[in-house]
Amino acid sequence: MSLKGYDNRQLRRTLARFSTKETEVALRPDLVLRVTEVEDAYALLDRMVAQEEQHGRRPERFPYWAELWPSSVGLARWFCEQVQSDWPGEARELGCGLGLVGVALASLGWRVEATDFVETALVFATHNARANQVGARHGTAYLDWRHPAGRPGGLLVAADIVYERQNHAYLEGVLRQLLVPGGRLVLADPQRPAARHFIAQLKDQGYGHQVETRPVRWKALEHRVDIHTFIKP
Repeated sequence: MSLKGYDNRQLRRTLARFSTKETEVALRPDLVLRVTEVEDAYALLDRMVAQEEQHGRRPERFPYWAELWPSSVGLARWFCEQVQSDWPGEARELGCGLGLVGVALASLGWRVEATDFVETALVFATHNARANQVGARHGTAYLDWRHPAGRPGGLLVAADIVYERQNHAYLEGVLRQLLVPGGRLVLADPQRPAARHFIAQLKDQGYGHQVETRPVRWKALEHRVDIHTFIKP
């Protein structure tokens, strides 16, 4: 795993490539974060398609990192409501995207390492941490699930990352490498069918499992988000 450091000039230069907007996310009455996201992820996808077609290629994936998703809002709010004394106070975020969950944890006083496969996401996450005055407790790192590397820890957190079954085996490898025995994975998912397969796999491997369903109102729509807590055997 390679730690990423960005100076303010690099952040400004990267963000200037996109049409962005700032969104307020209320996590609890005394904690409202401001998150910079891409104004229109579908317009960004169209631009990516046009650029790739010029070179005879197709985009590898939708730019999921570019917008806030209900699962990340639900997980950030869930952590803000938890009793903090029995948690480790530091976490590694998987597939951080814009970084909401990690920024929320850093706002609670945690030390966070936010990871993603897309470097632009790491830039946005870094910017959002600094914009919310938690940059000193928030770092970013590139992480390729196919070749996970780094120091194992006691807590991994993630929102909406098990939507493709083809990635489940890679994610299991991440858990083997980066989560200590007895450590926890806290995973938010909007009840996608693919998640059931991943949950069953971990339970078959002996992971403890609890789930809590939360209603999340986001962008004028009601969502149901499952917060899964797995304990590694």
